[in-house]
Amino acid sequence: MSSELKVDTISEKTTASGVTIDGVLIKDGEVDGVNVSAIVSGSLVKLTSATASASSELVFDNFVDTSTYCSYKIVVQNVVAASAGAILRLTFRSGGASGSDITGTYYGMQWASFGNSATSGFDSNFSQSGAGDVTNSLPSSAGGGTHGSIIDFYPCDGTHGGSSFWSQIVGKDNNNNTQARVRARHIDSQTACTGARFFMSTGNITSATITVFGVKK
Repeated sequence: MSSELKVDTISEKTTASGVTIDGVLIKDGEVDGVNVSAIVSGSLVKLTSATASASSELVFDNFVDTSTYCSYKIVVQNVVAASAGAILRLTFRSGGASGSDITGTYYGMQWASFGNSATSGFDSNFSQSGAGDVTNSLPSSAGGGTHGSIIDFYPCDGTHGGSSFWSQIVGKDNNNNTQARVRARHIDSQTACTGARFFMSTGNITSATITVFGVKK
């Protein structure tokens, strides 16, 4: 049996306590402590996060909401690989909560500048199968390597173009080179993208924290 309550105003029973609905506190312009009045166009809204601990992968399904967000920023922090020389990779996902990988060719474009050598410039065009590189090659110790990456994530809506991401990183690689690098990857598939999966090119993710933000329309 279901019922419906229609009212114009819900007032606090106890002054300054707010109103809790289905476990969510609404009080003084805040929802669960977040000032919703500040969530305007262009604001970053935290959608989800996860921390790896000797994990084979970190999967984020069903965070894409094309009616609310125009794009996404994904912050990757403190990545340590179980296998020295491994690279953190990203695969686009489809299917919502019951997600699956979007397979196919991931076209690669990238630029690098090294702080401890004269090497710099654009890499030749290339492609990868089923995933795209996010980081440099990583050491298996917490003391070195690329400690962070900011990813601009542009999922296909099922009609327009394909899915793309743009990763900006700075730090050391497994060969102790200090470098700044921009990596871009694109898959020419009109499959609607609803999430992302992160994993290493070989071995597990010893540790990492990944946080997904939506850019409010």
